[in-house]
Amino acid sequence: MLIEAALRAEAAAKEMLAGVHDGSASCAELREALAICKSFMAAGSAFQTSAASVIAKAERHGDGGTQVLADSAGLTRHEARGQVTTARVIEAAPAVRDAVEAGRVSQANAKRLAEAIDKTGAEAVESDSELLAKAESMRPEQFTREARRWTADRQDDVGEADYRRLRAKRRVRVWDTDDGLVHLHGEFDPVAGRRIVNRLRAQASRLHDTDKKQAAACGGSGRRSFDQCMADALDNLTSNASANTGDGGGKPFADICVVAHVDDATGKLIAELPDGVRLPTAVLDQLTTNAKLTGVVYDRRGKPIWRTVTRRTATEAQRQLLNAKWGGCFHCGANPGTCQPHHIEPVSQGGPTKLDNMVPACWECHNRIHTHGWQINKRPDGHHTLHPPERIHYGPAHAPEHPPPLFAAEPPPTPNPPTRAGPATNTRQPDSTSPAATTAARTPASPNPAAAVETHPPKNPSPAAAARAALRRAKDRRDTASARAAAGELPGLPPDSSSAQRGAAGAGAATAGPAPPGSTSDRSAGPPIPALFPPG
Repeated sequence: MLIEAALRAEAAAKEMLAGVHDGSASCAELREALAICKSFMAAGSAFQTSAASVIAKAERHGDGGTQVLADSAGLTRHEARGQVTTARVIEAAPAVRDAVEAGRVSQANAKRLAEAIDKTGAEAVESDSELLAKAESMRPEQFTREARRWTADRQDDVGEADYRRLRAKRRVRVWDTDDGLVHLHGEFDPVAGRRIVNRLRAQASRLHDTDKKQAAACGGSGRRSFDQCMADALDNLTSNASANTGDGGGKPFADICVVAHVDDATGKLIAELPDGVRLPTAVLDQLTTNAKLTGVVYDRRGKPIWRTVTRRTATEAQRQLLNAKWGGCFHCGANPGTCQPHHIEPVSQGGPTKLDNMVPACWECHNRIHTHGWQINKRPDGHHTLHPPERIHYGPAHAPEHPPPLFAAEPPPTPNPPTRAGPATNTRQPDSTSPAATTAARTPASPNPAAAVETHPPKNPSPAAAARAALRRAKDRRDTASARAAAGELPGLPPDSSSAQRGAAGAGAATAGPAPPGSTSDRSAGPPIPALFPPG
């Protein structure tokens, strides 16, 4: 039964083709037949894809029917893979699948719907009847832009993930062939691809016009084709020779056009390429670094009613001043020829085109800023620095103007009140382990036995007094009495007296015996000190 239906479809197609060849059909009949064939061809394509998928599943091919479809329908593997993927995705949206199989939606628009389902979900696409109606009525070129806008509006990152995905797939391959030619194949994201194409076409157009003028003067010999001019333009641009030629290669030109407007509903700035590709905010900031801005005001019907004068954001004089100040990239010091003026505060956010808001940045540092989120630390002295994201900066370190003391000052010790030496009542020898015994052991023997006097240090001396006593004993260990006087241990001499006075008092106390009555020492020191060992 299936074979008979296929044979009838083949016979009907041949009959239609014969009616076209014999010229019996009118233009009105042909137009009507073409509209009917749209549904017929869509149904046939859906049958081929579904049949190939069933065969691959039954025979366990593992490719979803790509190879079977390519062999049976005469398609390339790339085309067959696209149809198989589209059919698999729209299976989750029955309304979209029915519209495709009925022929109301073309295969090209079905592919765009499948991409929207993959990014936003089948429920979001099926619930929007307006999107499906546009897929049925619009041409593929128009619906491609509409589907991209619709998808970007329903993504939280405004197309950031899609742009990163396309950006990650960029590549350029070069290989040699047997005939000696070098083949160059490149795949780029939408922004980079259009920039490269526009640059090549602008340069190739100048070369082509130059050849045209020279051919007119020389009789039409030696003129290059436009494809040859494209190849030479790529050579000139990659060798940076276009800036030194006289064909206008050094003049700036628009390598990409971006249309930006403010959304009436959300108030956000929306940037798009002319074909409807939505650009993330980070990409817009990167493009406005070196761009010509043209302001246009439209009326409600889309007619421009006001236009500004196109201006360049960074003048040649500003470029020269930036190069003279920094001598290259402000961060890594790369050659000035690889640098572009970068706005610290982006132009899209109102940043001014002034020298204090611009720094020269090479392509690698530009990539760090716009792609990896590095931040510029703007310093008042103009020597700005670049740092990785999410890092706290406190600026350069400074020494304090008034550094704190290394050790806190000790409070002044309370002077011991002067005491008078009275008659000694304790004449026992000090223990050998006591401090007094240790001091007496270190003191040289006095020639006068009466000079050996037992004295006791004050109880619980302050830390400062103890420290001063230890220092003075270390300075003069030959005179125990002098060290005691410096520590304030001798009666009648305050610890804050002069060192000379302390030394004299210590020497007198160490060598003098009982003072004669009425002497000065007797008046100041009180009664004479009895000898521990009386003479004889």
